[in-house]
Amino acid sequence: MGKAATVKKPVSYCYTPYFGADGKTEFIEVWQVLEDEVLGVLYPWQYVPAAQTSSRIETLNFLALAQFEEDAAKYPDVGFIYKVSSRLLAEGNVHRLAGCLKDNLILCFDIFQLEAFGDRNSRLGLNFLKKRGARIMVEGIERAPMDVIAKYQPEYFLLDYRYYNQSNFSLLSIFANLAGQKGIKLVLGNAVNKNNIELFEKEGVKIIGGSAYAKPKKRLETLLGKAD
Repeated sequence: MGKAATVKKPVSYCYTPYFGADGKTEFIEVWQVLEDEVLGVLYPWQYVPAAQTSSRIETLNFLALAQFEEDAAKYPDVGFIYKVSSRLLAEGNVHRLAGCLKDNLILCFDIFQLEAFGDRNSRLGLNFLKKRGARIMVEGIERAPMDVIAKYQPEYFLLDYRYYNQSNFSLLSIFANLAGQKGIKLVLGNAVNKNNIELFEKEGVKIIGGSAYAKPKKRLETLLGKAD
C-alpha cells in the first residue's frame, strides 16, 4: 500500500456578494472549497452529492458554520448565506444548528433535499429553527412542483438566473405571485450576464448576485474593501 495522499490545505472559503437595488452589498454567500493533492480543488456542487451520502456532510456544514462565527465576529453588520444539508434538521443536529444562529446568518436549503429528508421532518426542523430566530432561504424551486413549493414559507426564495429563458419566463410571474402571497422575498443568483435582468426586477426581485455583478473573492476583507 502506498502512502495515503495528504492534504496541505483541506478547506478554504470563497465569498460572493449579492447586491440590493441601491448597489450596496446585501448578503455574502460563502462557498466551502475542498482542496486535495490528488483530486484538486472541489467546489460544493462537485463534492456535496457524494458527501450527502455519509456523515461527512454534517462535518463539513458545521465546519463552515464555525467559519461563519469567525467572519460574523469581524463583520456583525454583514449578512452571510450558507447552504446547508437538510440532514442538519435531524434531531440532535438541529439543536446544535440552533446554537449557531445569529441575526446575520441565512441558512439556505435545497427544496429537493427537504423533500428527501421527509416533508414532516423538514417542516418540524425548520419551524424549530424559525421559532429561535432562524432566517431561512430555499433554493431549487424551479425544479419542484408548485404544491411542494407551497409547503414551505422561508424568508427568501433563491432563484437561479441560468434556468430562465424566453420560453419559461412565465414561471417567474407564478413564483413572484406565490412569494407575494406568503410574504417571501425573491433573490436571484448565478446571474452570468445582465440580459433580461429588468424582467426579474419587474417581478420584484430586489437582490441579485452572480459573476455578471462581481466574481467571488478568497478574502472577505478584499470583497468588502477593507483589506489592509
